[in-house]
Amino acid sequence: MKSPDNSPARAGQGPGKDAGLVRKVMMSVPLGWQLSALYTLLLAVPLSLVGVLVYRTQQDFLAQDAASRLEQAATRIMAQQPGNGGGGPSGPAGGRTGNPSGQGQGQGSENEGPDPHFDDNKLHLDVLLRSLRGPDITVALLNTQGKVITSTLALNVNNAGLVDPVTPEQAAVATAGDKAVHWMAGHADGSRYVVVLMRINRTLSAEQATDVQLNDSTYLLEQSASLAAADVALGQLGNYLLFGVLGGTLAGLLLGTAFTRGLLRPLDRVADTAEAIAGGDLQRRLQLPEGRNEVARLGTAFDNMVGRLVATLEAQRRFVADASHELRTPLTSLKGLAEILMIGAHGNDSRVIEQSAGAINGELERLIRLVTDLLTLSRLDSAGDNTVPPARRTLMDVCATLQAVATQMEPLAEARGIDFSCRCAGSMWISGDPGQLKQVLLNLLDNALRYTPPGGQITLGGTRDAATARIEVRDTGAGIAAQDLPHIFERFYRGDTSRSRATGNSGLGLSIARTIIEAHSGKINVESTPGSGTCFTITLPLEGSPGTREEAAEAVARWPH
Repeated sequence: MKSPDNSPARAGQGPGKDAGLVRKVMMSVPLGWQLSALYTLLLAVPLSLVGVLVYRTQQDFLAQDAASRLEQAATRIMAQQPGNGGGGPSGPAGGRTGNPSGQGQGQGSENEGPDPHFDDNKLHLDVLLRSLRGPDITVALLNTQGKVITSTLALNVNNAGLVDPVTPEQAAVATAGDKAVHWMAGHADGSRYVVVLMRINRTLSAEQATDVQLNDSTYLLEQSASLAAADVALGQLGNYLLFGVLGGTLAGLLLGTAFTRGLLRPLDRVADTAEAIAGGDLQRRLQLPEGRNEVARLGTAFDNMVGRLVATLEAQRRFVADASHELRTPLTSLKGLAEILMIGAHGNDSRVIEQSAGAINGELERLIRLVTDLLTLSRLDSAGDNTVPPARRTLMDVCATLQAVATQMEPLAEARGIDFSCRCAGSMWISGDPGQLKQVLLNLLDNALRYTPPGGQITLGGTRDAATARIEVRDTGAGIAAQDLPHIFERFYRGDTSRSRATGNSGLGLSIARTIIEAHSGKINVESTPGSGTCFTITLPLEGSPGTREEAAEAVARWPH
């Protein structure tokens, strides 16, 4: 029988849950507080580490300095005592020298020569100890096992306190080494002191140590000095460092918080503006100052995005309204005609029935044309990047396309009594969808035929320069009013609604034409003078030629008609 699985992952307590909890907490805490905490951490930690490093360095320096002073004092006193066979603290003495003034009892001036209390080969303890003593210094002489021979306590002189015990290991290190060893210790009251232990290669005078075996040649000199003055200095330094760390952290926190608030204020505006827009206030904008940093770029991108979304929503709303209106008119007409036929109001008059059937057919054609245009726009809008897919592109000659369109439209123009001509200045090769480009030209020419009266002229022409192909569709029709020109490429826009419906125009042809041309990386423009005519101009980027016109002719022959 298997035991139950009590693993953290099984119980829902694994690392994933912990990470999710951390993310949840971070997302619930305001970003300003998180950044302020980060500023505090980034300031407090380095400043504290620097403060501790400075404090420890100064503490070690003061202890080392005190130990060095004690060692130098002992070395100086030992060098001043005579001894032909003796040595200094770490080697032979340099010879006889006078005592510098003010070094302790038993010392003469520099010019007095040897002190009369010194024997040639003996180390006088009272002179040595009294010379090294001080208000905060205890001096002791030890044997190589660390046992105290005598000290300033035994001489009843002012001293700093008890002799610090020396372990056999410490005594062995000091005896074997050529340099003094030192360490720090502390009293029960919390005060600290430094201990210096150094080797002495001298013979003791018999009258100075009656209770100790005197035939040894190596002894240890121990000096203990209080670090009270150093501790006072270190305490002041610690206070300065503490105040410095706290003050620097607080100043950094205040400045960082103020900077963070200023930095996050635009983000608050973004959130407030987004909420207002979501609530229906589509006119709200950030309007942040222009700049090149991320916040300024975010503000500009946000306003542009909202502007495009609002334009899209307005266009969609208008599109739905216009499409509903366009569909309602023919459907209402169809319903009325159907009711006439159903109730027998025609009186079995074949002429009335024929007229009703013709009207129904016309309205159905209008509906079919409208639905077809809507499907075309939907298909173009679904392309996403507003470009022609590479699979549908081919290298094509614009002039061959113009000739094919002219061949198709010329009989219609002739039937309406309109003079139609087509001119093209040589081959113009572009990369695109031949069927879509032909649809654009047919839409433009269809509009020209609708609004050009009999006896007018329509010209289809093509020219080129170094980089672009230029197509013009010019007519001598009624023209377009100046107030309508900026809107004619909008969906369902028609300057004269009644006339457009009379001609069966859905109001989507020019919008389809602009979408297709822009998908081909081109532009379409219009110029018009009411009563004189209209000229649509299309510019498309040229591509390399395949080398033969027959290839283009074969491509044109495959286009749908």
